[in-house]
Amino acid sequence: MIVNFEFLAVEPLENVITCMHYAVDKVVFFGYDRIMDIMEEKTSRFLKKRCQVKEVEYVRLPREDFQKVKMEMRQAILREIAIGNECYFDITGGDSLILVAFGQLSKVLNCAMHMYDVAEDRLVEFEESGVHLLSNARKRKVQMNLDLFIEMRGGVINYQLQKELKSNSDPALAEEIDGIFDVARENWELWNPFSELLRTKFVPQKNLSFTSDTDTVAKLIRQNGGRLRRIEEFTRIIDGLAANHVLLDVRHDEKIYTFRFKNRHVRECIWESGSILEMNVYGKEKQVSDDCRVGVHLDWDGVVHDKNWEDVLNEIDVLSLNGNVATFISCKSGKMSGQSSLHALYELDTVARRFGGRYARKVLVSAQPLNDIYMQRAREMKIEVRSE
Repeated sequence: MIVNFEFLAVEPLENVITCMHYAVDKVVFFGYDRIMDIMEEKTSRFLKKRCQVKEVEYVRLPREDFQKVKMEMRQAILREIAIGNECYFDITGGDSLILVAFGQLSKVLNCAMHMYDVAEDRLVEFEESGVHLLSNARKRKVQMNLDLFIEMRGGVINYQLQKELKSNSDPALAEEIDGIFDVARENWELWNPFSELLRTKFVPQKNLSFTSDTDTVAKLIRQNGGRLRRIEEFTRIIDGLAANHVLLDVRHDEKIYTFRFKNRHVRECIWESGSILEMNVYGKEKQVSDDCRVGVHLDWDGVVHDKNWEDVLNEIDVLSLNGNVATFISCKSGKMSGQSSLHALYELDTVARRFGGRYARKVLVSAQPLNDIYMQRAREMKIEVRSE
């Protein structure tokens, strides 16, 4: 039996990454009470369910008594050696006190020591002989995806809340999104008011067409409380969407104003002002990712209840995975005030910390520039800011 001894880390990925790549039969974790209380249940569940680890054991250690730490570690290791098991020391994410103990015991007990480099996705071994190294063991490949990544952290993706638009992979929709995005990008300051006005005042018939007299349209636009108050600005956007073939049968003159949405997905994408930026970012991100989703609802405790109000949820606009590193992307199409800028930064940071951990990348994609003071705050929080 192959037994991997390691330190139980706060970062979930460090606790399971070796077993995702090598056929370990048993894992013995050394650690402290507080961390074990938090990590024990979900770590055992993932290792047994996803990595086919047969046994998971936890040895609780004192925080400051080095001799006692080394003694208890030695006893646990000798028990496994005595019954003929192959023992390996894994220092991925180890605490300094336990790392020192591992180093000393490794030499005395002749056990190979290694770590898994999460960022580089490779095993690093610290013995040169090549005898009884973990790399000689049978390989196991647990293919990481976003569902497993969130499960590993005790959460779950709630697909019941995902909108149909954001689960549609039709290539035709991708072309339509490009057409809408080109127009939105040329009119970012007016896009959100345009979308809201279209959704609330220009309600189409069942065939997705809208028809009214031009005077009524002009009046509705003038009465709008947002930035969009001139029919000329409204018409410029309408004509742009028509030129890109996402609005059809467009006609406007002194008497009549009419247009038709190409399909209901186009309608939803235009009506939901932020969707077009999210879908555009998603289209780019999935080309360079191992796994990518848009409009992801993350459930904190991993249990989806029948009543939505019983769940603690966060929505992330775009979530992608490259190897073992997740990227959390928040998209903002409107102009952000100081308060909304701070809220966007802290919200992104909170979600990425909870579900991404120490290796997560955080990106804020903003259609309109952030103030310098919030750009500085983003840098301090290690959030990359991209402009569209």
